[in-house]
Amino acid sequence: MKRSTWISLALAAPALAFGVCAQALESDKQQPTTIDANQMTYNEKSNVNVFTGNVLLTRGSLVIRGDKLTLTERSDGTQFATVEGKPARFKQQRDSETPNEVLLINGTGNTIEFDGNKSIVTLTGAASIQKSTNGQLTESISGTRITYEQNTEFLNVVGSPSSSGSSRVQAVIKPKTQSTEPAPEPKGGSK
Repeated sequence: MKRSTWISLALAAPALAFGVCAQALESDKQQPTTIDANQMTYNEKSNVNVFTGNVLLTRGSLVIRGDKLTLTERSDGTQFATVEGKPARFKQQRDSETPNEVLLINGTGNTIEFDGNKSIVTLTGAASIQKSTNGQLTESISGTRITYEQNTEFLNVVGSPSSSGSSRVQAVIKPKTQSTEPAPEPKGGSK
């Protein structure tokens, strides 16, 4: 593989990283990708590019941080990325149909994997995903392992072990904002 291929591997990471999963900003796809790290190694024979030490990947509103980012290009041209950290983190703005509404998704896990072939994102080890609207938390899900199938929008969460030995998942979903119009007065009320 030539040098231009490892560069394309590095640039492919955001396509794997929550482009569909998070309903990311459409404009992010047109932005350049930057990967900063303390060190980079590339194995041409195995098509593996590894960035280590204070890894920071940015593309538009997408920000991924971790200790290590491994990008692998398979023989069929698909990519697989693994971000490791304590924890590894991602953040991305999502598209909104409401003007001036800012939708964000944040996720953490000791490992975040992106399978470009299957369009699957997996967070493991103290895994969590939070969605917010205009800075207010709207949804939060946590467990030991979170798998998101992008094409089907299927989410599977494996819970964290509890003190009783059972597995527990925690989800917090805030109610949607109610209308600001006052509720109608009840009919036939006493005076």
